[in-house]
Amino acid sequence: MTLQEKRTSMQGVVEAWRSSGMTQAEFARQHNITLSKFRYWVYKIRTTSNMHQPSAPASGFIRLANHDLPFGRSGQEIRLRCPNGVWLALPIDTPAAVVKTLIDF
Repeated sequence: MTLQEKRTSMQGVVEAWRSSGMTQAEFARQHNITLSKFRYWVYKIRTTSNMHQPSAPASGFIRLANHDLPFGRSGQEIRLRCPNGVWLALPIDTPAAVVKTLIDF
């Protein structure tokens, strides 16, 4: 079974669970799936379906229009720390809309 076939199969299983009204543990037990494996697929399907937003680039990064941003010139910057450990430093005068876009991404 290819990875795509497995993903499609598990999407069907996760959708069946969602409409079943059962807990994850009950559903996994009834379908002879280990609870950890079932939870992994629920998580994986949820996160990959959230990532496929029409405006999101394939790489998951967005390009900032101005390439000569004054990083570190005044010593004041906005630092964002993402849950995955990535740090992003922006000039203090970065428009709030840009910062919001980066946070909501």
